[in-house]
Amino acid sequence: KVNLGKSTAKAGVLCVAKISTSCHLNGVGGDEYIVSGGHDKQAIVYNVTSGQIVATLSGAGGDVTAVSGMVVTDKVMLVGTGSSDGLVRLYSVPIASGGDDEVQLLGSEQLGKGEGVVPVSVVVHFSSTAESATVIVGGSDGSVNVFKFSESRFKLITYLKSEDGINFSSGCIHPDGLIYAAGTTTGKLLIYDLKTQAVAGTLEGHDGSPINCISVSENGYHVATSSSGDSPIHIWDLRKLKLSATITPPSDVGTVASLAFDPMGLYLAYSGEESTKVCVVKDWDRVVSSLSKTKTGTKGNNAQAAPTCGGVVWGGKGLEEDGGKVWIAAGCDGEKPIRFWGVE
Repeated sequence: KVNLGKSTAKAGVLCVAKISTSCHLNGVGGDEYIVSGGHDKQAIVYNVTSGQIVATLSGAGGDVTAVSGMVVTDKVMLVGTGSSDGLVRLYSVPIASGGDDEVQLLGSEQLGKGEGVVPVSVVVHFSSTAESATVIVGGSDGSVNVFKFSESRFKLITYLKSEDGINFSSGCIHPDGLIYAAGTTTGKLLIYDLKTQAVAGTLEGHDGSPINCISVSENGYHVATSSSGDSPIHIWDLRKLKLSATITPPSDVGTVASLAFDPMGLYLAYSGEESTKVCVVKDWDRVVSSLSKTKTGTKGNNAQAAPTCGGVVWGGKGLEEDGGKVWIAAGCDGEKPIRFWGVE
């Protein structure tokens, strides 16, 4: 386990993301990175391969609730953050060793014009480069905001607003980069076609409870959603736009706060305030790995009924290789460390 936040700050990992590689790069570098955010008003970029902190991204005026990253050259990654002060920020982070470059804040924008709108998800699009980047942000007011960084400017270029006053509680990008899935506070899952800028489908579930986390399988077929209520994990068929399965987590998991498909789309990891489980895709009730319990960080009258979504992410060489190894990292509100497990 690794403590990445300030030791003096309130315990809690509110978001974790695996830093991906731009579609414009092939085989650049071998190191793997994650970025996390929490109550300490900063995001931390961590090199999992070397076990070292690469950068500390400060400047947020509140909890950092959403993070995303993309390696765009062999020397630079872009990291996007969203915080409870309503600001979206884009940073340029040097990753090459021995260089003189420093972290740069490329730009920041306020969601909702200061109306209390909070980013619920931030995605640095895989088409981004060091010179031109796209950042997709889900707003708590039910908005999808597309920002563009180019010619040293960071500005809003597309604004999509949901109907009937729907509020968003989570969001996720499809692997093809053209579909955005937004979870709502009423249990609906809205599927946006970013090309046509329209809602392609609306899926209803979770007994009306807020959707706190979304994950799309790498092949794009399955969408998994979890809720802060008592409803099971929902597995949606994105091709048919209907519910295909549900998963009732074992009692030793607790309220599911985060979930993620592995890079090959063979397994689904779901994590609660008590433990993390790994199940088999299409054989959803078959748990193949149970990862050790974690502390909630609160006791007695201060215990949380439902933890804030932290995050669970996959990394490693991949299970497609003979003897390939993968790792899983998870964190949640109420505890300081991010915990890593190796899986063979």
